Amino acid sequence: MSSAARKLDGEGRSAPLRQIPAIAALAGPACMAQLRTVCRDVIDLSQMDPAKAVQAYGGALLLLEHGVPGVEQIVLGLAMEKPDTAVLMVSDNLPVHIVRALMKLGASDILPVSAQASDIVEAVERLKESVEAVERGGDERSSAVCWAFRGAVGGAGVTTMAIESAFAIAEKVRGAKVCLVDLNLADGMTSSFLEAVPKLDLPALSAAPERLDARLLAAWCYQHPDGVSVITAPRNPDADELGTEAAILRLLDVACAEFQYVLVDMPRHMMPWTKPVMGAVDEAVIISELTVPSLHAAADMARDVDILRGDAGKAKLVLNRMFPKKRFRAEFAVDKAEKAIDRKIDATITSDWDAARTAVNLGKPIADVKPKSALVADVARFVDFLLPEGVAAEASTIGKRRVK
Repeated sequence: MSSAARKLDGEGRSAPLRQIPAIAALAGPACMAQLRTVCRDVIDLSQMDPAKAVQAYGGALLLLEHGVPGVEQIVLGLAMEKPDTAVLMVSDNLPVHIVRALMKLGASDILPVSAQASDIVEAVERLKESVEAVERGGDERSSAVCWAFRGAVGGAGVTTMAIESAFAIAEKVRGAKVCLVDLNLADGMTSSFLEAVPKLDLPALSAAPERLDARLLAAWCYQHPDGVSVITAPRNPDADELGTEAAILRLLDVACAEFQYVLVDMPRHMMPWTKPVMGAVDEAVIISELTVPSLHAAADMARDVDILRGDAGKAKLVLNRMFPKKRFRAEFAVDKAEKAIDRKIDATITSDWDAARTAVNLGKPIADVKPKSALVADVARFVDFLLPEGVAAEASTIGKRRVK
């Protein structure tokens, strides 16, 4: 049992179900008052230096309220020095760097500022279950890979790129649990493209994001016959208002705990949760086309995302719907495009309109309809480029065996 599990468990075996044996906390007066009604021993960190708090209580269970002096230093310190820690964060608006730090911890959850004492108890129980599940099945949470796809301009083919990438991973990495999440909440097309049942109950998630757990997430997943789980909401013109930052971050946090690979189809327009998501994912992919206006829009978006991500790695820039090289079109070369925007273009995807049209009409990925399409080959190469080095090498070896 890890130190986090031991300290989470503490004396809890003999404690009443709705009580927390002990917790270290740094929060405002209202939150501390709620906490003391359900916890026998609340260790107040307000008088302790953040660095000392990290050393003294790293690996244990902490409740932290964002905005209270010292909280950010504690979270960042835990992510760097004590990742074997369970943190319950109270906040209605988390900055990108804190979201990224929480994702590095052994277990974390986010509660709204309006959370009551019963919500705190339930969240602590979920954290305990999360830590215990990881210990039983290995450190699955730390191995989760999350990519976000976002279009620099409308109609750039982001949904197609996200779908094809997800199914390429499922094909390349045997036994991998892959999840495709459509965050175009009001008018997403993923369910239509794949004939998937939109199961995400957005009103329920928005009303109580802290209640989302692995079992509820499973109920909201549609399982495609090719092995990819799809999370998408029914079309709703008011859906964007329901997609709060707390709800979306909780959805992705639980998805990353349950799946090895999580691919996110992002809307182009800015949402309250766009910056935290783009800043926290493992790879931020900007999709554009080879036209002057699209290139400038892509370069601007990529620069903005780079600032959000800091040292987490630059955004990847992909040019979609490229004409086959053998066909003459009024295009300029990719190297000239790179010079024009002063940025590397990481991948190009060849257009195959006929295959794409057939695929969406049949509710299948393009790889099923036309496996030898140049588009499919380009996506496969891009996925190999993004996959962690060891995984990519193993996938390449498996592919060569299949060819033989």
